[in-house]
Amino acid sequence: MAENEIITQKDPQMQMFAQLMEGTLKKLDRYCATARPMLGGEVYLTGEEVCKLLRLSTRTLQDYRDNGTIAYCKIGGKILYRQSDIQAMLERHYYPIPKKPCRP
Repeated sequence: MAENEIITQKDPQMQMFAQLMEGTLKKLDRYCATARPMLGGEVYLTGEEVCKLLRLSTRTLQDYRDNGTIAYCKIGGKILYRQSDIQAMLERHYYPIPKKPCRP
């Protein structure tokens, strides 16, 4: 490319650059839509997010709170769940398939 060359939108290099930027912006939009801010190194989820994540009804999630199955924070009327508490609950309630002995 010459030093004084004018680059237009129709220039193939400019079109390729525009496509790359569009792809980058789409990826950034997807990330921003799913990224959760951290507070003190923890990610907090709403009840709706937990229900969607675990495929639960809101009533089942309330039962889990009421019987102590899942930990939560309540501030005013807002209930939040630490992502690490949900992971710990899943690990506590994990039952692996028992290995059967091999028969000769």
